Amino acid sequence: MIVKDQFPTMPSIILGTGQQGQGQGQFNMPHGVAFDSKHKSIVVTDWCNHRLQLFSQQDGKFLSAFGSQGTKNGQFNLPRGICIQQDGSNNLIVTDWQRFQIFSTSSSGCSSSFIHLFSVGSTERGSEPSQFNGPMGICCTARGDIIVVDGGNNRMQMFDCKGKFLRAFGSQGAGNDQFNLPWDVCVQEDANRMIITDFNNSGLSVWSVDGCEPILTVPVHGFPHGICQHPHTHRIVVSRASNDIAVFDTKTKNEWNVIQQFGPPGSQPGEFSSPHGVCIDDRGVLFVADYDNHRVQVFL
Repeated sequence: MIVKDQFPTMPSIILGTGQQGQGQGQFNMPHGVAFDSKHKSIVVTDWCNHRLQLFSQQDGKFLSAFGSQGTKNGQFNLPRGICIQQDGSNNLIVTDWQRFQIFSTSSSGCSSSFIHLFSVGSTERGSEPSQFNGPMGICCTARGDIIVVDGGNNRMQMFDCKGKFLRAFGSQGAGNDQFNLPWDVCVQEDANRMIITDFNNSGLSVWSVDGCEPILTVPVHGFPHGICQHPHTHRIVVSRASNDIAVFDTKTKNEWNVIQQFGPPGSQPGEFSSPHGVCIDDRGVLFVADYDNHRVQVFL
């Protein structure tokens, strides 16, 4: 594996037509994006179409779509965050209006199936354990524990791999142990820390995974949205409301530097309009959900 010093600033593939739509491979505000290493596919939460769409990792070809609007199991109401459990189960986890759902997945050729396993949360907002007020980003630890950004409650909630509540932390404010509209989260396993994009505080909030204690706050220009960890380096990628992408080197414990920025505002290839979810596959390829441009850009 050759790790490039920087990402290319022009996409090699674009998923979607760039036009808002409901057809196969079209998007209506794509929000989250995740890489399924087992099935070699990219899974996208198609927010206002209330569904998931799957594309080939290799060439971006549309594979399948799943979901419809509703509150029953297997239905979605504005799906947002998405991740794949890395504990061997390969289960798919999706946040929508006031809950998250977990699905087992299987794939054969160009078709995929999703079997609903369980949900956590309800159709009503709440602030008790296992209740949510607008869950947003989501990620998993290597052992399968689930970390959910409970955006409207300005806190994080953690669950085990079966959805049992473990703990919650954070409150509204500007302190190093507080949030003001947390948006997304990723985990750096080798450093035992989680990194949370804190939108209205314009920063990255870094916490220990085991103890859920605050470690570091990193200022971010441009209001951070999505975040992901590079699988082969100490770098993280952050999408920003300033319509660009920032790459941070996190190797130094207390001083993180931006080593690359790209993507002016716009609708041309390599430009962004409110980029949201980001993920990096096992090849080091970056996928960016270009929300208001109704597409996913692929930087190979």
